Amino acid sequence: LLVDPGHDFAFVLDGKHRMQSRELDLLEGNHRLQIWAPTRTIVDTTVYVRGGSTRELLIRLPFSPEYRAHEEELRKFRGRLVLQKALPTVVTVGAGAWTLAAYLKYAKAGKQLDTDEELYRTSADPAEIAELKYQSIPEHQDDFKKANTMLIISGSVFALAAAGTIWSYLRAGNAPAPTFDDKERVRFDGLVWVPSADGHGTWLAGLTLPLR
Repeated sequence: LLVDPGHDFAFVLDGKHRMQSRELDLLEGNHRLQIWAPTRTIVDTTVYVRGGSTRELLIRLPFSPEYRAHEEELRKFRGRLVLQKALPTVVTVGAGAWTLAAYLKYAKAGKQLDTDEELYRTSADPAEIAELKYQSIPEHQDDFKKANTMLIISGSVFALAAAGTIWSYLRAGNAPAPTFDDKERVRFDGLVWVPSADGHGTWLAGLTLPLR
């Protein structure tokens, strides 16, 4: 038997013998093989064996529809996780850059006011003092207030975005991944006779219990 996948497959011979061997010694005539592997669809076929001859049987087990659906569901689940993490992260980084720019503008406006106040204290030029008192200082004070307001707003947005990002990461980490229910295995795990090496055997019945 040359089976794809080449590992972890099993088959039921003639409706009653469950086996995993790659080589079979069979009597001449028709023999039924029901071959299965995890995530694959059962292939049910009948082969004719001619006495005194050797035959290779090549079988490819297709993926089951349930597994294909599970893969698609898992792909969507991973996409949602990426979006759930990436979007808040982008917002947080943008808010952080906005806060940094607002802080630099705030610091520059504060430094400008300090310079104006120093000139006002040290200047001996009446015209310069008047310009500082009635024009430069009021304008720069207004600029400082605007920069302070912008810093408060951007800092608040950054704090909210950071909190939202942390919450999104925690939520994504606790989200249960889709589970695969292999219905083909339930079909395959019927009551069959499993022969042993000493010529005896045992009856085997399979049962799948969902834990979630």
